[in-house]
Amino acid sequence: MKSGFYIKTILITGAVLVCLYFAGIYVKHVTQESHFKKFTAKVERVIDGDTVVLSDQRRIRLVGIDSPETNHPDQPVQRYGEEAKKYLKKRIEGKTCVFEYETTNEKDVYDRTLAMIFLDDTNINAEMIKQGLAYAYVKDPNSRTKDFAVLENIAKKFRKGLWMDEAGGQVKK
Repeated sequence: MKSGFYIKTILITGAVLVCLYFAGIYVKHVTQESHFKKFTAKVERVIDGDTVVLSDQRRIRLVGIDSPETNHPDQPVQRYGEEAKKYLKKRIEGKTCVFEYETTNEKDVYDRTLAMIFLDDTNINAEMIKQGLAYAYVKDPNSRTKDFAVLENIAKKFRKGLWMDEAGGQVKK
């Protein structure tokens, strides 16, 4: 008689634990997703390898990457800066893209929206790193950029773009 009680107790406890586990996963997913917002817009022009201007004149900084400089007022043009700009221009200028930003870290110090850019489900930010045209910028990582350092190491290993030699893009023209 007591064995039936223990079996029911174990089954109920197990069911409660399973429910709590899945509820925790759901809450984590919903909480994390609620920190991110998306919008669709047309890219009017590319400023450089990590900044674009939309048709409504909003400036977008590609989050999680840093491309070699081409327009910095205090720095000369860096190696692969022009190539990064040309690649980004060819990929997204004049096209309608999806922009995803984190509501808790929406703007940078220059008031640009920090966003991930998607074109036809392709993460453009990640593509810039894969092509060796940008560094992984991991100063303020989020769940969407955590793999960027791995992508940079792969680009280094295969000597893509600015990783063709040991210096990377830090050597100035």
